[in-house]
Amino acid sequence: MPTVRHGRTYYTQGPNDKRGIGGVCSVIFIVMLLIVPPIILIASERSRFTRFIALSDALDSEIVELNHHHHHHHHHHHQQQQQQHGYDDGDSNKELLRSALTTPGTLVHGISTHIETISTDSEMSVSIPGALTLRRNAEYCQWHELQSQRCQTCTRTVKASDGSTKEESYQCNCVTEYNYVKSWTSRRIPSFGFDQPGAHHNPQRDPMPSKIFVDEDARLTFREGEGGDGDYDNNNEINQQQQHDNKKRGIQANLDPKMLSNGVRSQPYRLVEFVPNGRAPPPSFFSRIFSFLNLPNRNTRYEPLQLLKDTPYSPAATRDNFVYVGQGGYFFSPHESATSSKLFNYFAQYLEGSLFDWQMGDLMPSCTAGDVRFRYEVQDPTVVSVLGMLRKQDDERLKITPRTMHGIGDANAATIGLVHAGHSGARAMILAEDSDSKNRAHMVRGLLFLWSIPASRLAGVALERELSESSFATQVEGVFGLFLALLGAVWLLVWGETFGAMETTLVFFTGAVFGYLALKSAVRKGAGRRWHGVWCRVAKWANAPPEWRVEDSYVPAPPTGNKLGEGDDGARSKML
Repeated sequence: MPTVRHGRTYYTQGPNDKRGIGGVCSVIFIVMLLIVPPIILIASERSRFTRFIALSDALDSEIVELNHHHHHHHHHHHQQQQQQHGYDDGDSNKELLRSALTTPGTLVHGISTHIETISTDSEMSVSIPGALTLRRNAEYCQWHELQSQRCQTCTRTVKASDGSTKEESYQCNCVTEYNYVKSWTSRRIPSFGFDQPGAHHNPQRDPMPSKIFVDEDARLTFREGEGGDGDYDNNNEINQQQQHDNKKRGIQANLDPKMLSNGVRSQPYRLVEFVPNGRAPPPSFFSRIFSFLNLPNRNTRYEPLQLLKDTPYSPAATRDNFVYVGQGGYFFSPHESATSSKLFNYFAQYLEGSLFDWQMGDLMPSCTAGDVRFRYEVQDPTVVSVLGMLRKQDDERLKITPRTMHGIGDANAATIGLVHAGHSGARAMILAEDSDSKNRAHMVRGLLFLWSIPASRLAGVALERELSESSFATQVEGVFGLFLALLGAVWLLVWGETFGAMETTLVFFTGAVFGYLALKSAVRKGAGRRWHGVWCRVAKWANAPPEWRVEDSYVPAPPTGNKLGEGDDGARSKML
């Protein structure tokens, strides 16, 4: 139950400008917002390029199937591929495996329905059988400060250094209100910056941070006839008989924990609850009434409470008093503050005048700031498809490990070690990973497009144009111009001439054309030093006072015959 408390209310007469250290920080913040997105874009496109190269290489290479078929129920294409790669269906498994082990970098693909795994969080002494990954999600009881501000809009006349003036509107006579809410949150909130840190103190303890555990040696069995693209005929009786025989044989291999560094694709995490005898509780009255709505089922996994028999002696229990409380699968640890820190906190409350500020919210039962709780989620698929490299361990057991291509960029993106839930052919797995990587790149491109809106205005200022006062069409041209030109330039830098040079060049030139059109039709800005103009605009966005950003002039520069609309030579010599 969240607790709500009202904080203080301030009324500030006059302009709401940021001065002093606040103003400096505000300017730095705006500058960072302008610089960081292009850097993120370059990193993202590099990573996309590396991933593309690694996946293309995997798609073109020979992939050894661990569930080697004897029956001929393939797609024609698959059969062709196999003959092309120089092995026939009749070949023994041993040959294939030998080639996969002796040729370095050979990829193997397999589908396993027999997964022996157990994931353990040793700090809490909890082990979940059948889980390839176990995720501990920590939550902290913390105060949040909510600041709301209502201002009036006033106008003032600002003066340039050459004496020309301009009206500008600004925020004034602001009322700032502070409220505090205490609730469970997934991160810790530092309270020293609060308006009343004494009454809303957030202890920063983090005894059991969120973490993902994977089984160090999960064992998979690849049986014949389970693999392929799932395109064999299940109703065929002979086939079923054969599958039954094949149950006895099969290749066993351990799964390198690095294969699970990104979890199991397309396998949602399931919440783990510990209940008596592991029996799922009956559905609640509420969910029975609303059963006709088909609400999404919180696919919870119920485990017997007996699994927790060692938790009272675990490090987390003895050190931080963690105990299983249920209520959605939570382990809970109360915050106990030392007497000295309590006294210090009372002193802080006395200083800020909140010591005797009792409110209704304080009577509400809720967590104590500093309490910590966590619960577990697992990925426990019944079928997995894996794509990686085969190695022999020291104890002669086989191990499937990721394969990294060196020298093409970021090692993470250059690594092929895929674990997907369900029956997936090697090709389908590679294409799925490619589409994931594309979607990530698109998200960053979308972020860059939003960045192009303020950045194009700033670029306009640098070229003595005022985009914000120009027509909507011109503003759109400016935004698209900057966005496409930058994207094209980054693509040229990252992908070079080898891949899609045509599209890259087209994107770049389209951007250049849009930019030029915007430049031609935009409203002219006051003449003066260009860099100074850029600084004044950034300072204005950062809400700095007018004396920090005195423009050179508000009189527009006369248009000259020069094509790019450069200022006259006088302005240029001033700039140099």
